[in-house]
Amino acid sequence: MELVCAAGQAMSSPGPTPLTGMDLSGRHKIIFWVGRGKTGKTTGIRWLAEKTLLNGTPLLMADLDTTNDTFSRYIDKVARPPEAIDPAMSLKWLDRLLQHSLNQKISALIDLGGGDTTLRRLAVELPDLVALFEAQGFAVVLFHTVGPQEEDLSPLATLQGLGFKPTASAIILNEAMMDIGETRETAFARILRHSVVRHAIGAGAVPVFMPKLFAAQAVEIRRLKFHDAAAGKTGRADTPLGPFDRSRVKNWLAMMDDHFAGIRSWLP
Repeated sequence: MELVCAAGQAMSSPGPTPLTGMDLSGRHKIIFWVGRGKTGKTTGIRWLAEKTLLNGTPLLMADLDTTNDTFSRYIDKVARPPEAIDPAMSLKWLDRLLQHSLNQKISALIDLGGGDTTLRRLAVELPDLVALFEAQGFAVVLFHTVGPQEEDLSPLATLQGLGFKPTASAIILNEAMMDIGETRETAFARILRHSVVRHAIGAGAVPVFMPKLFAAQAVEIRRLKFHDAAAGKTGRADTPLGPFDRSRVKNWLAMMDDHFAGIRSWLP
């Protein structure tokens, strides 16, 4: 099987070498991160938020995942709509946030829950949404996290069916969802052959493998940011991570940088 990336490069099989996407340097970004529940979406969002804030880049952050508030629990100043808000009000809430991002020229990172319909309804109401942002020098970026199950592609398939065409999109293949003993090639073979993914890649989407964080549970128990965990901070526990787990987190952070290197300009 041959895959072709946005830059026209070909590869014979999926692997860790990052593919290069279009250059979005110098542009503000509206990043929608989508994915079914339990696919590791929030892990990726937390990593990206931490990385951006550590670089000192201004960033609006919003958590519309009503079933999982992990993003807003771990990262300060993440906006959430009021509890029990109805879908129509949720759309208005997101509308206001996006307009604020546009008016203030600030990038935004938006966590959309697995069953959330806000983006798809916005795409129906504003079919020229991407063009509106691009006219103001913004890029609309879609990150879609999946595991090896074909059902994980449903949010992407729905957006494709609505004709939603972001400036750039990445399919984040989460290695933490693989069965023990599987390779990424065998685990994600069906996903990468799927018509939804082939269509996305043909339109310029870039597949990115997200490495597994083996010390994830120890980090979660302490409710630590990833860089704080690697630095030996204690969080909610009395003790920091042990030296092996600190090394695992440091290695994971380095691998995340490597795996996302081809689309680094898509980050805020």
